[in-house]
Amino acid sequence: MKNLKLYSIILLPLLTSCMDVSDSRCIATSNKSKNSIYCFYLEHELNKMDGLPKYSFPPHETKDNEDDCNLIIKPRWEEYIKTCDNQKIRYYIIKKDSVDKYGWETIFRKNIYNKKYLFKIEDLDSLNWTITYDGD
Repeated sequence: MKNLKLYSIILLPLLTSCMDVSDSRCIATSNKSKNSIYCFYLEHELNKMDGLPKYSFPPHETKDNEDDCNLIIKPRWEEYIKTCDNQKIRYYIIKKDSVDKYGWETIFRKNIYNKKYLFKIEDLDSLNWTITYDGD
């Protein structure tokens, strides 16, 4: 029993010191439009993708006049942005009726979207990580 306590005391600090650091920031979307929308971020342009993203897709639908923290994956943003074209995150907003009309494959292939933003970390910081979409 003493050995178990001793091993626990030694292993506990070692294991907790190896925990991954998480980034608590997420991109929030405030949908002020009269349409349901889909929002997501990518490293590259829509039509440069080899297909639909590998992560959970399609993204969560944000209803009209709804706020949502649209988080599919939670990357370390400084590391993630280094992998983006021109080191800018592409944040896309697509109306639900466009997805219903064209489908995700056509949207990606033909680069169809309603709004696209290019962000650096500093841009997101200045917006307090909240993007407001009013439909324009």
